[in-house]
Amino acid sequence: MKNYCFLLLSIFIFSCSQKKVDSAGFQNKAGLNLEKIDFKENPLEILKLKIDSSVNDQEEYVKKGYFEFFDYPIAHKLDPWNGKDSFYGKAYYSKVIDSIAYYQHINFNRIAFLTHKNKTVAILANAEIKSDTVYNDLIKQLDKQYGTPSFRPATTLDVFYEWTTKDRYIQIDYSKGMSISATSGKNIEMKQILNLKMLFFNKDAAKAIQEIQQTNYAKTKNYKIMDGDFKLYKGDPSKNIVLNDSLLNEKFKK
Repeated sequence: MKNYCFLLLSIFIFSCSQKKVDSAGFQNKAGLNLEKIDFKENPLEILKLKIDSSVNDQEEYVKKGYFEFFDYPIAHKLDPWNGKDSFYGKAYYSKVIDSIAYYQHINFNRIAFLTHKNKTVAILANAEIKSDTVYNDLIKQLDKQYGTPSFRPATTLDVFYEWTTKDRYIQIDYSKGMSISATSGKNIEMKQILNLKMLFFNKDAAKAIQEIQQTNYAKTKNYKIMDGDFKLYKGDPSKNIVLNDSLLNEKFKK
């Protein structure tokens, strides 16, 4: 299970309540319906003034020419995964907004779009959920809709699943952490955060990335992935033990 910790400091009491972040409500479905994704979405049209340009704001790298704003993956010239062709596309993230997207009864407070050659190939949604039950119920719902997961972790260290449909991969990831907030006149307050990520990736686009990674490995014997928020875990040796073992066996094979 992944763990993380956020430190939120506030001088004024009201500053902590300006933005509600409980995105996993079960009422008032609003925003983008993630069940209706067809990869024809135009992120600039959908997000408009809601784009959060600070997500990829690595000004120092931009000045050095490692990448441009919104480039994906970040710093593709500094750490290339595919040689001179390591630039893949643009990634646009929304600001944190209540109910900017939803899937069934789960509302998400941030979405992001990955484009390749100006076409949307993946959509990522984030939510803070209230309990483990929400995540477990989502797994049951996806099992009902799409059958047995096509990929899942081999250990209990991670909690993620992938389903395969005719035209897409659907990956969900779940993590727990703690937020620490301090307000004037009150004691430090600790709160557990349950974070859900849901990734929809066009099947043809994902397969093309995987083929590039495998082809490069066959040539160089150095398995490099296109890393970042839109990563499918089955193509990552750190998440896929079977893949990792096969690479190690090949590396040390006499």
